[in-house]
Amino acid sequence: MSMIIKWTNKYSNEQGYVRVIKKSLGHFENTQDKKLARKFRTEKDAQRAVTILEEIGESQNNNFSFEEI
Repeated sequence: MSMIIKWTNKYSNEQGYVRVIKKSLGHFENTQDKKLARKFRTEKDAQRAVTILEEIGESQNNNFSFEEI
């Protein structure tokens, strides 16, 4: 089973899914469509991606969680 990363804005409660992480640009692209979200083979792989999101500052405004698909 694959995993995707769901984000929720801490202030507006807007939600979506991580489509692409652009580490060199310091942000991620989102999508509202689960089918377009980046898929991770394991929760460990998804956690590594969240660590990158935290490193580039995306966790200041967003909470991240995982969903199985």
